[in-house]
Amino acid sequence: MDVKDQGRRPQRRDVTAAGSSGEALTPDEEQVLLDRSRRGDTEAYGRLVRAYQDLVYGLVFRSVRDATTAEEITQDVFLKAFRALESFRGESKFTTWLYRIAVNACHDQRDSLAARQRHRETSFDDPDPVAAESAASAERPDEVVEAGEIASTFLEGFEALEPIYREAFLLRHGEGRSYEEIAEILEISVSNAKVRVHRAREMLLTALRTRGFEV
Repeated sequence: MDVKDQGRRPQRRDVTAAGSSGEALTPDEEQVLLDRSRRGDTEAYGRLVRAYQDLVYGLVFRSVRDATTAEEITQDVFLKAFRALESFRGESKFTTWLYRIAVNACHDQRDSLAARQRHRETSFDDPDPVAAESAASAERPDEVVEAGEIASTFLEGFEALEPIYREAFLLRHGEGRSYEEIAEILEISVSNAKVRVHRAREMLLTALRTRGFEV
C-alpha cells in the first residue's frame, strides 16, 4: 500500500496468513522510520505499512467478514495514522496504536451499515418481503453438515454480540493479544478486558447450546 496513492487498494491477501507481518522490523528500525515519517517521508512510512498491513487487515477482516470492505478500511486506517503521527508519542506500541485506530474504524463501519439498514427498512422501495424470505431460506441449517451448522451458529452469535464484547473477544481469540494489550487498545482496565472476553465467550457458548450443540 503506497500512502502517496490514496486511491490504490492493498492487494487482496490470503486471510489465513493475515496475522503475519510483511517486513520484520526491529524496535530501533521502527523508531527511525517513525521519526522520518513524522517529517513527511512517505517512503519510510511505506515500510511501516508493509510491515504491519497484514496485522491490521487480519483484525479488520475478522471484524467485517468482507475482503473488499476490509481492504478499504485497512487503507483508511493507515491514511488516518499517517495524518495523526504527530499525536503518537510512543506511550504504547505502534501496533497497539494502529489497532486502536482499526477498532474505531470497524466501529464506524458498523454504525454506518446499521444506519443504511434502518433507512432501507423504512423505505417505500423495500424489496418484496416474499422474495427476501425465499433468499434467506436458501441456506437452511439442516442442509449442511454439523460442522457447518456450528460455524454458522457461532458466526451469528458473534455478529449479535455488542461491539464492546465482540472487539475484546476478537482481539483475544482472533488476534491472540494479551489482556494487557487489549486494555491498551480499547483504553480500559485489564480486569475490564478480562470481563469482556469472558462474557463474550459465555454468550457465544449460550448461543451454541441454545441450538442444541454440546459445547
